[in-house]
Amino acid sequence: MNVLLLAIGFRAWTGSALSAFLRLMAAIAVFSLELQLATWAHVGNLRSVRLINLTAATAGILWHAYRRARLRRTESAHPAPATVNVSHPGIVRLPPLPAVAALTLVVGILALSRPVTGADPYHLHRVDQITSLGTLAYDPAALDIKVNALAGIYELLLADLRIPGMSTALVRLHGLLALGLYLLSVAAIAPWIRVRRRWTFIAWLIVPVVFHQLVLVKNDLFGAVPGFVALAWVVTRGREMSWRETAAAAALAGFAVGIKISSAPLALVVGTFVVVDHWRNWRIAGMAFLAGAAGTVAGGLLFTLIENQVVYGGAMQPYLSLGNRYQDPGAAMVGVARFAVSLVDLGTLTPRLWPGRGGWGSTFGLPLIWALAVVGLHWRDRQALRALMAAGGCFVALAVTYPDADIAHRMAIAPALLLIGVALGCVERDARRRDVLRVALLVVIVLSALQILRSAVQYAHLA
Repeated sequence: MNVLLLAIGFRAWTGSALSAFLRLMAAIAVFSLELQLATWAHVGNLRSVRLINLTAATAGILWHAYRRARLRRTESAHPAPATVNVSHPGIVRLPPLPAVAALTLVVGILALSRPVTGADPYHLHRVDQITSLGTLAYDPAALDIKVNALAGIYELLLADLRIPGMSTALVRLHGLLALGLYLLSVAAIAPWIRVRRRWTFIAWLIVPVVFHQLVLVKNDLFGAVPGFVALAWVVTRGREMSWRETAAAAALAGFAVGIKISSAPLALVVGTFVVVDHWRNWRIAGMAFLAGAAGTVAGGLLFTLIENQVVYGGAMQPYLSLGNRYQDPGAAMVGVARFAVSLVDLGTLTPRLWPGRGGWGSTFGLPLIWALAVVGLHWRDRQALRALMAAGGCFVALAVTYPDADIAHRMAIAPALLLIGVALGCVERDARRRDVLRVALLVVIVLSALQILRSAVQYAHLA
């Protein structure tokens, strides 16, 4: 309810898809900051801040109503000259409605027929903890350290899925809400890649690892979405970005890191692109740095580090105690090779070569293999080259940092989605090979859809 009220106050449904996405992210960020402050000040909780946000929503509605009335008076007194709509006629906002409806139906049926299940138990434990305490406070008695240190804003949003007067939380619908946020991010970046053929956007709907995020409770997709938009922004817009755009992209990247610290490589790549593209203007780089820092605070990173210090005696102590890291540079190089193989082996070869490594969640599957082939084929294209450098930087950094190849796939959702989008744009600009590449994409869509349908059937049998 709190995020809904703040979204109303920010009028998140107005403007372009990018504007709506940024307003929604701002609403989530404000809610996060409210609960962080309430936790530290020991004043207020998940329920009491609802009154503050209700006031903010009412004030927002009244303010915007006043502005509309004032604008109408101004226009009636001084009529503006007629303008021509210069929006790009070929820009597609969303995948075809039947494809969206089909995925929504599958996710909805699984949500209603299966018990709410977390990919890792600590997510739902943290939701229960936040619901019980009403704040983000740590529970020093928690047996699993991940409940405190690795869960935060995503779980706070799940705890907020409660309607006044009803005792049942709406966590069951987390997949549908995540799908809506995901589609909004796709619509936000669509104008930058300029794809005319609407059906090709289905490539974003049939990524196996994304589908699994819509079924089981896990924070990877939620943390990847702001990073995806930030990465696409700096890669496709580049030097054309204004200081406001760079600040917004940096804030999104910082927010992604605050939600999930494993997104740090992504923020580093975004920052590198901003510095390289705008090195002559130190103000832009400085604003981007400040906005990125603010994003990490809103995402809860500073809160987590301080709480780690207070409860566990070290800001990084919980992460170090979890282990799961390389022992030497040689092992890290093997990890990079393992991750590279896992990107294209569809989860069949990696488990045999390195048994015991990896985890749940599947791979990026055929959509990424198709995208890598297309982007590699068009490497001379400026957008394709920048996407390869950005995604490559993220992939290598993640592979060096995290030993589990399959787990790292979930952590690398943002750069993979970027490659798929840029590949769609490359096909659009390739008049000579366009038809062949589209036929290949159609085959990929059919096969990946069947793979997702098989996974859905298996989930239903496990219910």
